[in-house]
Amino acid sequence: MELSRRDFLKGAVVASGAGAIAGLVGCAPKSEQPTTSGTDGSAAAAFEEATAPIEPATVPDSWDEEHEIIVVGSGAGGMNASIRLAQAGYEVIMLERNPETGGNSKHSSVFSNFGGHKQAEAAQWAYPSYPYDVDGIVEFVMSCQQMTGDPELLRAMAEEGPKCIDWMNDKAGAKWVPMNPSPSGCGLLEWEGMSTPTNGINVNLIPFQELESTARENGVEIRVNCPITTLVADSGAVVGVKALDGETEKFIHATRAVVLTAGGMEVNRAMMAKYSATVLQGIANIATPPNGTGECIRMGQGVGADLSGYDSTGAFDGGVWWREYDEYDTEMDCHINKDGNQALRQPWLRINRDGQRVPYISTSGRSYPYVNDAAPSSEGLCETAAIEMSQPGGVTFCCFDSKFDQLVQDNFFGQVICRKAKIVAEDDPYIDRVPEWLRDWHTGFQMMVDEGAIKKCDTIEELEQQLGLEAGMLTSNVEKWNAACDAGEDYATCYKYPKEWLIKIDEPPFYGAKLGGHVFGSKTGLRVTPHMQVVDVKGKPIEGLYAGWHTAGGSAGDGNPAGKPLTGMYADLGLSFVGGYMAAGGIMAQDGKTEA
Repeated sequence: MELSRRDFLKGAVVASGAGAIAGLVGCAPKSEQPTTSGTDGSAAAAFEEATAPIEPATVPDSWDEEHEIIVVGSGAGGMNASIRLAQAGYEVIMLERNPETGGNSKHSSVFSNFGGHKQAEAAQWAYPSYPYDVDGIVEFVMSCQQMTGDPELLRAMAEEGPKCIDWMNDKAGAKWVPMNPSPSGCGLLEWEGMSTPTNGINVNLIPFQELESTARENGVEIRVNCPITTLVADSGAVVGVKALDGETEKFIHATRAVVLTAGGMEVNRAMMAKYSATVLQGIANIATPPNGTGECIRMGQGVGADLSGYDSTGAFDGGVWWREYDEYDTEMDCHINKDGNQALRQPWLRINRDGQRVPYISTSGRSYPYVNDAAPSSEGLCETAAIEMSQPGGVTFCCFDSKFDQLVQDNFFGQVICRKAKIVAEDDPYIDRVPEWLRDWHTGFQMMVDEGAIKKCDTIEELEQQLGLEAGMLTSNVEKWNAACDAGEDYATCYKYPKEWLIKIDEPPFYGAKLGGHVFGSKTGLRVTPHMQVVDVKGKPIEGLYAGWHTAGGSAGDGNPAGKPLTGMYADLGLSFVGGYMAAGGIMAQDGKTEA
């Protein structure tokens, strides 16, 4: 399914979709709901309905078909779970609600990790220090999460993550390679061929075609256009699903387990308001297609599942406020993150509603306690997101002038990871892997100007008004900024800009935008054991039900607005891969099975 760029830039608020790329999941798309309040209370009722548990169906008199394992969703988690289970001898069907596989994961990028896998061991690299130390990593991540995480779950993640990477390279047909030749490059793995002579591709469209081939070669039955509408339960155990196979409703029996790997709830604004209310005010938009609509989490709740990971997301900086949400909007706007907004994610003048400078954490130099030669160097993205999300009203205002174009093209500020604007050369050998609208950041930037998300004005006074700031707020800050530029010394309270970053705002036209969190996925989801088996509100495992991230929750603890560190130990793509791998391993361990 090829979604147009305008679909994303218009908000792409499709009722069914989500992930790190074009609609995915395997849960049923929700019906269209009113998004503004009415005097009859219908919008409020719809808002409440969008959060309600989805009750399970009872066992039918006869099943329409039967499989040993049902995997719901075909993104990173679904692919890994399906392939690993099939290689272990299970009979597996993978259900996907969209017309093609891959989900959000197709437009994600690197596999962030702490080391421990073969390539990292060969380079003698691990984070925070070498050799790879599970105890140290768990303590480090728990500290990042202010001790709100589950140490046993984090230990399982730290132990299984390196195995997942090696298994994918050795047995799943993956091609993970270090992002750069330094030892720390082993902590940011990319698919071979993702970085090109002229720029990073940062999408996984081709790799997921290869993973799908691996799944089919190992006997996985893959069925697209097949959303599930609810689980089927029998005496507290999950024994199957009810699905829409095209136009036909079917009861599909799972003789061993159902594995939910269908994304989170980030697109479901009503669920986010209920379970992540504190961070919601700072979420400008969702950085992926509209897939994480939460139905599979609600289905888990319908069979008694508990939740974990309240008030946590995985967010990067530089989400753009395209509009203000209405009280009863049930969906978040979705705008892909690899385009014109990269120009906004630079160290421009940044203030909040009250005129205070907003700190900017760089990825180009030391960002306490991280250093650029050790992953996770991308931590600056999460830290800045948390800063932006916590400003009054959840809004940060950025301002710059016409000099921005050359500065961004030259990457003058030396930003890395996801803050580097993309121009892929026409003769790049991998240009066909990049959708046309992602080949030059200017395309997205201009569309954002045309749509009003970026304000372009002839005077600072006009820009101030367009941004909705009080009279004199921006003009006085620009005057102060320009004076600091002349003096060569920043006046910020902390994280002062180096002298070379102090560039006067004095050449029209002037540009500005409202920024907030750019969320890749929710971290609130079904509570799971270290074997990824879903548990109920009394802590008892629910027979027959497993979940991978981001349908499962708790990977980033509670109250973690941007998912520190790395939006959750393995970032988002890696987290999904590890979750699917772990769910498969949990089933195999309980059945006494080993790798093929």
